[in-house]
Amino acid sequence: MESILYLLLYPLSRLWEAFRALRAHWPTDRRMVALIHSPRARAARAAERERIRELVDALGAVEGVEHVLTQVRDFSVRPDGLAVLHSLSDADALLLCRISARAYFVVREDITDVLPRIEAADVAEWCARDQRPSAGGTVEHALRWYRNGGINQEGLPMDSPDLFSPVARLNWDRSGILRPDPEPNGPYISRRFRTDRTPADADGAQLLREARAGGQGVVLELVLGANGHDHRQYHVVPRGGFAGRGRLI
Repeated sequence: MESILYLLLYPLSRLWEAFRALRAHWPTDRRMVALIHSPRARAARAAERERIRELVDALGAVEGVEHVLTQVRDFSVRPDGLAVLHSLSDADALLLCRISARAYFVVREDITDVLPRIEAADVAEWCARDQRPSAGGTVEHALRWYRNGGINQEGLPMDSPDLFSPVARLNWDRSGILRPDPEPNGPYISRRFRTDRTPADADGAQLLREARAGGQGVVLELVLGANGHDHRQYHVVPRGGFAGRGRLI
């Protein structure tokens, strides 16, 4: 009987020991927080936040555009299984540090009067989102959409009006289609996720309701990212170090 129990339990004990060894080598949450707050990561994060602030300030300075809310989300994730398809450095990383931002503004006059001012302010290099002659993403296309009621010369629906650039996208309320409310601030269980708002502790949904009060306000949503994504990757924590637990750089 004892020999039977031994045969049954021995493989399980070995598996448990292997699991404990793996756990010992994998970085703890405290270790991962230290990795994403290295001097290089902090410098890159500060540069991204400054870039976001400059873009938001530039749009908010346009005549007729009033800033309502900015939400910045800083997060660090492990590479997914498809990372190797995008970047070899990502596939060999322990953590990917990313930042996303959404800023909300209100316009209380005709949007077609404000769009040329946004273009003239050089907030971003707005361009067509693809190679099609009818592609959206520019002020010229947006104004044509409003003039033609969203229908092209062939009688087909035009691309929805918006502004597109490699670093940002600008969308706004249209009849029957409102920009969604900001996401909640958290709370997050992991210290690798953080959200900041300006103004701090604001109720984003309430601010947008107030901006639209009386049907006089059009809400604009500026999404900052890169290469078509709604985030930018600013730092990679390499896997290296002892037992692959990441190098502090």
